[in-house]
Amino acid sequence: MLIRPWSPSLCMSMNDSTAQLRAQLAAAQETIKALSKRMHQLERGDSQLPLQHQLKFYRKRIEEKTTALQTVQSWFELIVQNAMDAIVRVDQNGRIQSWNPMAERMFGYRSNDVMGRLIEDILIPEQLRKAHLSNFRRHLSRGRGALMNKRIEGLALCKDGSKMPVEFIGSVVKQGDTRAFVMTLRDISERIAAEQALRDSHANLEAQVQARTRELHHLAAIIEATINSVVIADLQGHVYYVNPAGREMLSLAQDMGLDALSFEDFHSPEFRQCLADKVLPQTLQQGVFETECEFMDQHGNGIPVTCIYMFLSDEQGQADRLAVIARDMRREIALQQQVEHVDRLESLGILAGGIAHDFNNILTAIIGNAGLAMRKVDAGLPAQKYLQGIEQASMQAAKLCKQMLAYSGKGSREIQPVDLSGLITDMRSLLEVSVDKRAVLKFDLCETLPVIDADITQIQQIIMNLVINGSEAMNKHSGTIAVSTGLLVVDEQYLQSALHTQEVSVGPFVYLTVSDTGCGMDAGIMKKIFDPFFTTKFTGRGLGMSAVLGIVHGHHGIVKIDSVLGQGTTFNMAFPISASHAPSADSQAYTAACNPVFGMVLVVDDEQSIREVAAVVLEEMGYMVALAIDGKDGVEVFRKHHKAIVGVILDMTMPRMDGKECYHELCKIDPDVRVILSSGYGEEDAVDRFQSMGLAGFIQKPYHIAHFQRVVSECFGSG
Repeated sequence: MLIRPWSPSLCMSMNDSTAQLRAQLAAAQETIKALSKRMHQLERGDSQLPLQHQLKFYRKRIEEKTTALQTVQSWFELIVQNAMDAIVRVDQNGRIQSWNPMAERMFGYRSNDVMGRLIEDILIPEQLRKAHLSNFRRHLSRGRGALMNKRIEGLALCKDGSKMPVEFIGSVVKQGDTRAFVMTLRDISERIAAEQALRDSHANLEAQVQARTRELHHLAAIIEATINSVVIADLQGHVYYVNPAGREMLSLAQDMGLDALSFEDFHSPEFRQCLADKVLPQTLQQGVFETECEFMDQHGNGIPVTCIYMFLSDEQGQADRLAVIARDMRREIALQQQVEHVDRLESLGILAGGIAHDFNNILTAIIGNAGLAMRKVDAGLPAQKYLQGIEQASMQAAKLCKQMLAYSGKGSREIQPVDLSGLITDMRSLLEVSVDKRAVLKFDLCETLPVIDADITQIQQIIMNLVINGSEAMNKHSGTIAVSTGLLVVDEQYLQSALHTQEVSVGPFVYLTVSDTGCGMDAGIMKKIFDPFFTTKFTGRGLGMSAVLGIVHGHHGIVKIDSVLGQGTTFNMAFPISASHAPSADSQAYTAACNPVFGMVLVVDDEQSIREVAAVVLEEMGYMVALAIDGKDGVEVFRKHHKAIVGVILDMTMPRMDGKECYHELCKIDPDVRVILSSGYGEEDAVDRFQSMGLAGFIQKPYHIAHFQRVVSECFGSG
């Protein structure tokens, strides 16, 4: 037999049917009594037969109703006994009248243990009894209430003292002239546990989503900060994302819209066919494809790059985005070419040194034998003249060997402290008579220059070679040759663009610059300028510039050349300051002559050597100095001392906080702060990034000390 689960509505319906049947039974019994009385009255008459039939009919109806009532009561008892919920009936005094088997299983009491006992003593926790009694009595007295026939969740007390979460419905029923209270209770422990598990699962899922969101934010920040170009496009080739490094490489403004940019636009025309025929099909097949190609910026300039192409998939695993990660190879190619050039020069230097050494031995024998022969031959004989020619030619060859040894950096040197400006001043007359009359010599020599450790003869050879080369570059036309000296702060960027065959540390150097307004050189000549015996003249005259390079490298210096065809050439040489000699007397006198302190200058730079040099120069100028290792540190130092700070020298590229962000923070503290931007980028490019934010000035690295002092004085004042 299939037993329907018990429900309060069914219980109420059964109660109503039973009450109706009982009412009908009572009415039938009253009718029987009336009919019986009537039959006794009519027993003497002739009309008894119809009344007897009517009485039998009513008796039969009463029996049928009684049977139906008993059936309903049986079904009612069967449903209550097999209900999946606990069903408890209490009288109007709150005493338990019925207790079904499910109530026994749920709460641990047998039916006989609870019959006649108060409901609050059995099921109601102690802390809830007062409120329960108040509600219970009010509902029984009225027969209705706000909580009647409504699902309510609460706690029920079990026999073992534990509290069970239950959902119950209470109903008031009439039993004649009295009222009873029927409660249906359901154990909801499993449901509450499931709901808690669901909440825990939701909280765990939310934590995972937050963690994943943080990861995505971190990945986005990494992509934004990476030095490689990242471009993402849809399958139709429409570009919708380019990271800052990619915008810079492709000459796209950081705020420029990408609506009109397609994936092919930044590939060179020569590579586009390969992109369609090979790269994209293989990327789709393999998922990732790596190759070398050429990009093209907005100005049409080619950019050699190493690329990784990849397709990005949607939720169904289908490719719906195309991404390319590109590494700009221009700098690496330039560095590789420079390394190869330096390696080649070093190899040639080793070869030249070995040849010069052995050739000197041979020349020694030739010159010696020629001298001995001249002693044996009378002065008037023709052989004497020939022997002198041999000796003179051998001496010329010996000079060439000396140049070869200088080029290799192994020539004999007499190292001593040298004031480069003083040395050039002493050579001034000699230099003026060595150049073409149409060339004008100009000198800009620093009078407070520290000394360097050098061989005077070799330094003189460098100066003479460069000045004479500058004069010959005029091609007998009017022009200017400028010779200048000073202090130069060398950083990593400067080292990467200069020639040096050994490890050189960043920091202050003494520089020598020789520039001319002659014919200049193209890229092809620039690559060969330091090759031994290379010349652009009709006839060569020895090692020339290769000897200059060897001498500079022999003095642990660096060389940098800038030349524009048709406009002129500038040779920049930098020598390390002597570590064993104090600054010159002129430099000391300059320091002593400085005015009193003009205020404090904050130097914000992540290069320690640059901070130290700037501090020394600023102190010599009469400023107090505060130093910061990056933008974040600079903001903290400025916040503490901004009332005493008259200006800030701010590097543009730094870790943690760059110059632009640092400048914003400084302006929040003091809107009138005066800032000199210092950068290895060109002034136009660097200042454009600040978008007219009111910078006081700009200094491009590497800078001469004199220029640094001039900019500081102009921007921060001198008293």
